Amino acid sequence: RLTMATIRQTPTVFGEADIVRVILTLPGVQTVGEAAAGFNVRGGATDQNLVLYNDATIYNPSHFFGFFSSFNPDGVSSVELYKSSIPARFGGRLSSVLDVSAKEGNRQKFSGAGGIGPLTGRLTLEGPIGKKTSFLVGGRSTYSDWLMKLIPDESYQNSSASFFDTNFQVTHEPNEKNAVYAVGYFSNDRFGLGRDTLYSYQNLSTNLKWKRVYNNRIHSLLTVGLDRYDFTMTNTNLEPTSYRLAYGIHQTFAKAELHHHLNERHRLLYDLSSILYSTSPGSVTPLGALSEVVENVLQQEQALESAMHLTDVFQVNDRLEVDLGLRYS
Repeated sequence: RLTMATIRQTPTVFGEADIVRVILTLPGVQTVGEAAAGFNVRGGATDQNLVLYNDATIYNPSHFFGFFSSFNPDGVSSVELYKSSIPARFGGRLSSVLDVSAKEGNRQKFSGAGGIGPLTGRLTLEGPIGKKTSFLVGGRSTYSDWLMKLIPDESYQNSSASFFDTNFQVTHEPNEKNAVYAVGYFSNDRFGLGRDTLYSYQNLSTNLKWKRVYNNRIHSLLTVGLDRYDFTMTNTNLEPTSYRLAYGIHQTFAKAELHHHLNERHRLLYDLSSILYSTSPGSVTPLGALSEVVENVLQQEQALESAMHLTDVFQVNDRLEVDLGLRYS
């Protein structure tokens, strides 16, 4: 478990606190390699890691050839990485779970934070809306395209390497027993060396949560959301061979949780969840009227993944805790 105070004390790249870079300093976590996104945990591949941002799945957690993570540090409250003994409430991956929790907006006063580095600039604003609602909205972008145009080499002047990401959270508490959270995240990357091939990918995640407190021992949490990841590549080297390649994965999910503090030693967690996947395995389409590329679109696929789990956290004494979990998919 890492707090943002700890992450900001770690030496940074380009003057910005970075979650993934700090994760890479932990035992068992290794970088994928140069100009690559993600991380490997104990020999597992990058697609075997589950990356969550307030319960939303982030399929590509990196910007700018892996130099920056997809998370604005000013909008994050804490980070948890499970490398082994993954709790039963998580599923669908083999190697690890990176669980990133977003900050809630300041309920007392309006405030902001920001920074300017050699390649990026960021700004986060938060504050109250009336007496029962608060908000937090942040954005980050790079101006590397402008810097590339200053390089005398023409091949760099015609290149592109840029990204931006935005995040928001609105919290509304109508009374002491209910709270509603709206969370959103969007990022976009574009890069290409020269004018021949341009790569771009986007992450889009949004979810709505309802927390209900029944008494000092029981509360429930209902979450519904939408996650999307899309990748495109365009090639315009020669007009007769110009093409556009694309693929994507979209998911809609719902999850119901019940937290029960049975007594001072036992904490029970019940969970029902379901994810509807819709994937576009790939398509190649001609780009421009003179292109001779033959269109090829693979058929879309769908899948439904549902699960239920039960967890009992048993506090044996002050120095020993047992986590018992059962998950059925």
